[in-house]
Amino acid sequence: MTMLMNRVIDDIGVLSQNEKNDILKVLIASMDETNDENSDTLWAELAKKRYEDIESRKVQTVSWDAIKKQVLA
Repeated sequence: MTMLMNRVIDDIGVLSQNEKNDILKVLIASMDETNDENSDTLWAELAKKRYEDIESRKVQTVSWDAIKKQVLA
């Protein structure tokens, strides 16, 4: 991982929840090269399925700290 990426990850940790949400929106928008008219529906369906999987305990969630340790390892 680059030094810049490490710095970004560290900086994210001190941001407020609203600031993190804003960054997430910017990142997602920067990745969308085309506008698929069905994308909102597909995202909603995926979110619902993932929520149901978590609620039914088909999958186990992972904390941000655990993910960060794994990425930085």
